[in-house]
Amino acid sequence: MDKLMDNRWFMRILALILALLLYISVAIENDGGKKIIGTTTAKGSSVIEDVPVQLVYDNKNLVVLGAPKTVDVTISGPKVIVQQVKASRDFTVYMDLSDTQIGRQRVKLKMKNLSDKLKYKLSRTYAYVTVQEKVTKTYNVEAEYDKDLLASGYEASTPVVSPRTVKVTGAKNEIQKISYVKATVETTKPITETFTKQAAINVLDRNLNKLDVTVNPSNVDVTVPVANPSKTVPVSVNPIGSENNNVTIKSITTEPKKVTIYGTNERLNGIDTLPVNVDISDITKNTTIDVPVSLPDGVNKVSPEMVRATITVENKMDEKKLTGIKINEKGLGNRYDMKFLSPQSGTIDIVVDGTKEELDNISAGDFDVYVNLAGLSDGDHDVSYIVSGPKNITWKLSSEKAKIRISEKDAQE
Repeated sequence: MDKLMDNRWFMRILALILALLLYISVAIENDGGKKIIGTTTAKGSSVIEDVPVQLVYDNKNLVVLGAPKTVDVTISGPKVIVQQVKASRDFTVYMDLSDTQIGRQRVKLKMKNLSDKLKYKLSRTYAYVTVQEKVTKTYNVEAEYDKDLLASGYEASTPVVSPRTVKVTGAKNEIQKISYVKATVETTKPITETFTKQAAINVLDRNLNKLDVTVNPSNVDVTVPVANPSKTVPVSVNPIGSENNNVTIKSITTEPKKVTIYGTNERLNGIDTLPVNVDISDITKNTTIDVPVSLPDGVNKVSPEMVRATITVENKMDEKKLTGIKINEKGLGNRYDMKFLSPQSGTIDIVVDGTKEELDNISAGDFDVYVNLAGLSDGDHDVSYIVSGPKNITWKLSSEKAKIRISEKDAQE
């Protein structure tokens, strides 16, 4: 049916049939049982809207701007013919620019192929148009899309346009205004993979106003390469919670020791290790547990999502008190004598922390405690202790400083 409606001859035949039916039915009325048929001389008028305006000009070399696209036509005359013409629209409104000059000018709209039995009136009789030289230039196409639609952790490289160039045709002054030739990709869903879509070309001036030009081709294919970059980083353990009172966490290791994280290169460059939280609150013996790997901000995936943490414990450390450790002095010149004021005994106690096995093998002889008196003159002084002892052992002194008195030997004598 749509094809028939587009056929001009079908429309003409249909209009003729409608006209005949109208002729038969005009002015029929009952009057005392008699039928009176009106004549074909009845007058009528009608408005035909949106009639296209054809332009007659050298379209190979010129461009016409400002011409109206359509006009409304009011026709009047014999009613039958008015109805027929309205149905067929078998007439033409045009502007003759065949002999026109380049520039702005006032041009009359004309009518042709309208029945000479009808009168007509156009909604506008004249129009100002601008005639310019037609120019065609080749431009590179710049693709654009909404980058905010990239899913978290994904990034896209420069879009690929095919074909890369298009030909833009239009009035010379319109061509001179061109600042951008863009292919805008329309997409609404989050972007997580490389895609190719057809995009319409928009030709814009520097203020992003669309220009009245034609583009060949009017559409291009745009491919946007999308990737989810990755990086392999070591796992670091972050113990959370408090140790059980009876044990000490000796070590926590993970398997695997490295995981792969996914996100933008900018975000990945700032991550050198991935912490894994391991709750040690309920650990009372050597244990292996599966721990989920949390995603840092800006990272959209991690592989694997779980690591196995092996926790090794040891019994809580004991303490041992070592008493009567002699305090030695170093750096005192031969001219001086030194006397301990506090502690008067010249000895100190040390409390050592360690496992039972370690403490069993430690004695006072393993520690060297002394005070450095170099550079000190006669008088009373508070001096700090210097202690050396076994490695991997912690200890605490019974006092932080010693109070001593230095005097010259000659002065005593």
